Amino acid sequence: MKRKILLITGDFGEDYEVIVPFMLLKALGYEVHIACPQKREGETVASCIHDINKDYQTVTEWEGHRININVSLEHINPADYLALVLPGGRSCEYLRTYAIVRDVTAHFITENKPIASICRGVQILLATGLLKGKTMTGNFVCQTEVEMAGNTYEKLGYEGVVVDGNIVYGVEWHGLWAWMQAFIEKLGVTIDLPPKVGG
Repeated sequence: MKRKILLITGDFGEDYEVIVPFMLLKALGYEVHIACPQKREGETVASCIHDINKDYQTVTEWEGHRININVSLEHINPADYLALVLPGGRSCEYLRTYAIVRDVTAHFITENKPIASICRGVQILLATGLLKGKTMTGNFVCQTEVEMAGNTYEKLGYEGVVVDGNIVYGVEWHGLWAWMQAFIEKLGVTIDLPPKVGG
């Protein structure tokens, strides 16, 4: 099997949560395919940039970069991929309504392949109906859905990470480093980190 990883996103997926894993995993030598239902190779989707403002009860949002789709979701075979990445952002709210997204995601769950889910990515996982009795995290707006589906929601800081079985959950883009570090370990990649300075 080629070292291929699938990343599913769509319009208004979170900018950093798409671009950072895409670039990092490519730097590690993986072939990363970005797919979106009803989008063909060569088309694009618009990402969004979310930020925290203490004056608001929810995040602020701006349009971000254009994300290039490099594979058609309708033409892939999930068996060809060794792992799945589910970035967050508002795209998850509608991506989970596509049967093909649920079916492809279900493959990675049932085959126990590594999955990286951050922010609202958990909404896609829950839509498969396959996860019960698990411990998860993600954006705070997902807590009710997680618990109603029979799972435990870990309320963590923005850099929080939960690993349950084959799935690595992150809270927000602020913790991309910790989320990706845990996912890379799940992929079996070891990185020799430099020694800490001053202690």
